[in-house]
Amino acid sequence: MQNKNCVFCQIAKKESPAKIEYEDQYVLVFQNINPAADVHLLIIPKKHIETFLDLDNESMTQIKSVAQKIIKNKNLGSAYKLLFNGGKYQAIEHVHWHLLGGNLKKGVQT
Repeated sequence: MQNKNCVFCQIAKKESPAKIEYEDQYVLVFQNINPAADVHLLIIPKKHIETFLDLDNESMTQIKSVAQKIIKNKNLGSAYKLLFNGGKYQAIEHVHWHLLGGNLKKGVQT
């Protein structure tokens, strides 16, 4: 199920633009519009799941598998971060992983 007011659901339905890096039946990966690293991708389930605390095992497995594939395909194994934000740190209420690879931009916390 999707939320019509959720920007990530709109991107998943191709109603809002995004630079898509990967897509399958369950997961979408696209570039962050304000990158914090050389590579900064958002990995989302296509179905609307609000927070990490709502994430079921099946969706987590799908997202994890795609993250591993992207890290390998982009040769990021020597320098990457995967981040879930929650609560007041989660700007969009649709669970998403930030994949940061390569060099972090100046001022980004580690």
